[in-house]
Formats: sequence, structure tokens, C-alpha cells
Amino acid sequence: MRFALTALAATAVLAASPLAHALEVNTQVSTQRVGVGESFYVQLTVMADGDLGELSNARLPLPSGMTATGPSASPRSSVFMMNGQTTRRSGATLSWTVTVNKAGTFRLGPPSVSVGAERAQGRPVQVEVVAGGTSGGPARSRRGTDPFDFLDPFGRGGSLFPPGFNFKSPFDDDEPEQPEKPEEPSYPEELRVDKAPDPLAFLRTTLTPNQVVVGQQVTLRAYAYGGRGGFNLENPTEPSHADFLAIESGPENVHPFLVPVGGTRFIAVKIRELPLFPLHAGTLRAGNTKAAFVGRAYPASPGSQGLQRESNWAEVTVVEPPLRGRPPGYKIGDVGEYQLSATVEPRQILAGESVAVVGKLSGIGNVPFKIQTPESRGLEWMEPALTEKMETSNGVVQGSRTFSYVVRLNDVGSVDLGELTLPYYNPKRQQYEIARAALGVIEVKANPNAKVAHDEPKPDDRLAGVLRPRGALGAPARLHQPLSDSRGFWATLLLAPFGVVLAGGVLSAAARARAKLRERGTSLEAQLGAALEDAKKLAKSDTQGSVAAVERAVFLAIELKLGLKARAILKTELAATLVQRGLPEPRARDISQTLEDCDTLRFVGAASGIDPAGLAQRAATLSGELQREKLSPVS
Repeated sequence: MRFALTALAATAVLAASPLAHALEVNTQVSTQRVGVGESFYVQLTVMADGDLGELSNARLPLPSGMTATGPSASPRSSVFMMNGQTTRRSGATLSWTVTVNKAGTFRLGPPSVSVGAERAQGRPVQVEVVAGGTSGGPARSRRGTDPFDFLDPFGRGGSLFPPGFNFKSPFDDDEPEQPEKPEEPSYPEELRVDKAPDPLAFLRTTLTPNQVVVGQQVTLRAYAYGGRGGFNLENPTEPSHADFLAIESGPENVHPFLVPVGGTRFIAVKIRELPLFPLHAGTLRAGNTKAAFVGRAYPASPGSQGLQRESNWAEVTVVEPPLRGRPPGYKIGDVGEYQLSATVEPRQILAGESVAVVGKLSGIGNVPFKIQTPESRGLEWMEPALTEKMETSNGVVQGSRTFSYVVRLNDVGSVDLGELTLPYYNPKRQQYEIARAALGVIEVKANPNAKVAHDEPKPDDRLAGVLRPRGALGAPARLHQPLSDSRGFWATLLLAPFGVVLAGGVLSAAARARAKLRERGTSLEAQLGAALEDAKKLAKSDTQGSVAAVERAVFLAIELKLGLKARAILKTELAATLVQRGLPEPRARDISQTLEDCDTLRFVGAASGIDPAGLAQRAATLSGELQREKLSPVS
């Protein structure tokens, strides 16, 4: 039976710790309909930003009538670049082999595994088990085809051929009684090798094409060849690609083939296919990977459980696109085949209002994160909202990114918005091209609600209002007496230094008074009281705000008592840290439990059964008791 892994569940994002926010968990099953006595496979994939951490205590709960073996684990890693930021992701895939013994519809799982101090849990799986086997024949017990099990790659109990054919194994040393006709190659051309670097087993990597420009896709492929029969490939490392941006292409469909190399037939399989985009020019290397071949005919390397092998390095020559013909605004790395479309709504507005411009950039390649907007007087372009949809089809990365702009128009009349553009280099045609999307004309009418001040002077006329025309004839205007002719002017001039000193003293006193009031209002006691009051007021109207206030109050109470800023400590380590600071263990557990209840109420809501008002009251009681608590000599 041929299996194809079917995704059953979307990513489940865990909470409760900074690490958990970066975990992504995905559950997969090889089939949802099997026969009695047959086997299928359940996979749990866990990915995280940066290093995943240590995996332990993997579980797959099973109903009665099912048994499982495993899990087997294989590492995964990838590198992404977004808005100029490079992010490395690592993870692992756990695989269980499940055998069913009775018919019915069963719900198994959810599978889970501990990642450091966290528990990553997938989704439950529903499987229908039918009598007589899924092939339509009578039920028979046979082992399923694990696409990751190279020890029996064809799923036929060690036979390379289907039942009913009495061909000898290609690894049988007996000579055939009659000469056989030459066999036609039945394996992909990419698996062909002229000479085996090792007669037992070897790994091989390729990087195609071998001459590209910066930003053009190359494909890294890794293959495993075993020349002594079936094998399991354990602990494979991710191929090296430090100078490339990698796009994750999803799970590999593993298909083993018999490939003749120098008189020996190898079992060959492609274990990795990774689309890469070079980040700079030069002769770049990638592809080095390691793995262990495990099988009866493969002797283990010293200090290892299998036959350790390391693949070759592959090189690619990367150059920058030519300078000749390069359009203005082109960015190094914008390479591919792209189309740009746009919609504008509405087409008639009042002055000062805005329109929505949605541009969609799609095509083949690593779709750029930015397009060029027109610059024109009277237009205000806001920062766009970005959505994307990227995928790998037949090894080629393609997809789209949508840019949603808000554009404000201030001038009245028919305003031509211009066009959205993206200069890029087309490697197939070996020339620069520009993707364009015309935005059209917007009719902007005068806004009757706008304030018009006809009598007010223009902002740039600094002399407006200085000389005003007289409305009627009359006596000449009386000249004002100069200030220097009055006694008060000289008295003010002589007393001014004393006034400055007096004013400085008053201002200094006022500043000191404000500082004391500000210090009193921002003290830890004042902040703690304000946080508890906010938690109590918001308990009935704003659960999220009340939870945030409770959490703030608990941290302020800890800082007031111990002088410890507890926000910088992982919640899983908070209780132990408080005990080390001299706080009794029961009180430390109460504090840790209160913070856990805050997280539960924040993410689960009313379904958690936690009353926001009760939680606020508990925080107030806990804060008071904490301040009265006596610390042990450890502090």
C-alpha cells in the first residue's frame, strides 16, 4: 500500500512561557482508513525559533485494539529572511508505527512531547479500521510501508518485488539459470552516479543550477545510497547552507530505487530537497550533511550505532545582475518572474479623505517584500499592511504578497495616482523587467466641512497685519511715548536682578515640591495600590485588563518585599528563586500559582472557571501577607 502523509491539524500555538510562543506543533497521519492487521504512521512535528531544546517523554495515547512502536526522531532546521531580518528555525519530527487489530472507528492521541520545561501537544487523530483490508481482498496481517524506513523500503517483508513474482533478489549471489535481458533504467535520472565513492554506503549532495545571480533560486538535493541491502537512515543532519536563504518545502515523499553503480546495485533515496536563494555574490558552498546507515549488512562505526557517512560539498557560482540596463530603484536580490496588479476604492471622495489601494505581487521566485509607490504632491501614502502566500510547487518557489495601503488626497480635482512598480531581473530572459500596475484617476471634490479662513493671513506672510489701512479720514495718529521716558522703566531695570533671584528661589521650591509629589505618586507602594485598585475595578468589565493589573500587582509586591524585579525570571523558575531569596516555600508557591491562574484566565477566559474578581481579591490578600512575611536567614 502506498502512503501519502495527510495533514490533519493546523499549527497549535502553545502559551505560558516565552519559549512556548515560538513553538509550532503539527500532527500528520499516513492514512485515515486502514484494514484490520495493517499498519499506519502518526507523525508529530515540533518547530521553534532558534534552538528547539531537548526532547523527552514522547507519548501517543492509543485506544484498545491498537499497538504502537517508536517513536523515531529526525531533526529539521531552516533559515528565513523577512524585512532584512534572518531567522533560524529548528525542530524535530517524531514518527510512531501503529498496528490495528479490530475494526471500528477510533480516536487516538493527541501525541505530545516535552520540549525542555514545556509540553508540546498535537491534535487527536481519527482513523477508520475496516475488515478485509483496504485493498478489497481478505484481511491479512502485513507490515505497512513506512516512507522513512529504508530497512524495508518496498514494504514487502524484505522482498523487492510484489507477491506473485518469483524473481530473485538483486542482492542474491546465485547466478541465474538463464541470461536475463538488460533492464531498462527505472529510476530518476537525478539518482544516476558514475562511480561510487564508497562500496558500502555513501551520501551525495547536488546544487543546481551551478551558475546563478544573487537572489535566483538554486535547489539543494541530498541522496543516500546503500550497497548492502535495506537500511535505516538515522540522525541525519540538516545540509549546510549558511550563505543562502532557505524556504521550507514541507515533508519529503521518500521513494527508494535500485540504482546500478559500477556493477553494484544500490538502494538510493532522495532524503532532502531544499530551495535556496544566494544572499551575496561569490563561489558559495552548501550541502554537507551527515547520517548513520543502520542495517544487518552495515557495520557500525567506532563509537556509533550505525555506519557514519558524510556527504560532499556542492558549489555554485553567484554573480550580481549586470549593471548595463539596470533600472532606477532596482534592489539586489529581486530576481524572478513577477506580475503586479492593483485595485483602488473608492474612485470619488472629498478632499482630505482616503482611498484604499491594494497591490498584489505574484510570480515565481522569492517574492520581494517591498514595491515602489508613486510620489506626487497632495498624496500621503501610509505604511502598508502585508500578507503573503508562499509555496513550493515541483521544487519551484512561488507565491504572492499583498500590500494594502491607505492613501490620503488633499487637492481638489482629478488626481492621477500614478502606478505601482517593481524593477526585477528575469534570469530566463537574462534582462531587467519592470512589473507595473496603473492606479488610475480619483475624482476629489471640495469638502464642505473643511475649515476655510479667508480673512486669516497666510502662514508664510510674516508681515501680514503689521500695516492695516485706515477705514476713514481723521486726525493723525498719536505717537506713543517711549518707555525710556518713564520713571517706571528705570525702576524696573534696577530691580530686575533682585526679581530674577526671587523668581529663581520660587521656581526651585516649586520644583522640589513637584519632585516630592511625583516621588510619592510613583513609589512602589503607590504603584501597588493603584494596580490592586485597577484589578478590582476592571474585574467585571474588562477581564484582560484586570488580569494584567493583577499580574502587575504581584510583581510590584515581590519587588517591594525582596527588591527583586521578577519579570526578568521565567515563571517556571520563579518559585525556586523566591525561596532562594528567603521567602517561605508555601508563599512562593502561592505567588507562582496566582501568576499561572492569570495566564490561564487570559488565554482560556471564562471557560477556565476562574473568577476575575476573586483573582483580584486573592492578589490583594497575597500582597498584604507578603509584606508581613518574615524572611529566612538565607536572604
